Amino acid sequence: MKKIIFTILAVAVVVVSCEKQDNENTYVSQEQSIDKYITGLVSTYNYKVVRLNGSNRVVISSGASADSLEAGDSLYFHYSGYLFSGGKGTLFVTNDTTVAKANNFVTDGAASKVVLGNDGFISGLHNGLHGVRTGENCYIIFSGKYGYGNSVMFNLSRLSPLLFDITVDKIVKN
Repeated sequence: MKKIIFTILAVAVVVVSCEKQDNENTYVSQEQSIDKYITGLVSTYNYKVVRLNGSNRVVISSGASADSLEAGDSLYFHYSGYLFSGGKGTLFVTNDTTVAKANNFVTDGAASKVVLGNDGFISGLHNGLHGVRTGENCYIIFSGKYGYGNSVMFNLSRLSPLLFDITVDKIVKN
């Protein structure tokens, strides 16, 4: 009986270990694809890139304000979230009325408000927003490791890499 239990436990450990390794391989592949996309943007448009803890912020247009978002500050912003597939893939969420209308989404168009550090965001978005400025438009791109991971959210499959197109309306220093 002990031998059977030991065998079952050993098989379970191997299965879990293989799944973790498969996930890590997926994340590495996603990060390589993200890096390739960003390299193309930088070489074509000379965009600034900020990397922080697995997030990549590609600054499309800089903000006019000298104040940048730090932990504890409030942020008002518009966003569109896409499945990353070598660029903007399938839209899965937005509060931008123009994007919503073009994609048959419903939104009231109100800017979202969050307090950085108290927001409950996925880590990729949280890390990518750190340092944005009022008026900035940017892409925040990250692998599934910093998104929803193994969870299925919205209409996204597990391990999905994401790209958020963000426009910062206002930062309130707290």
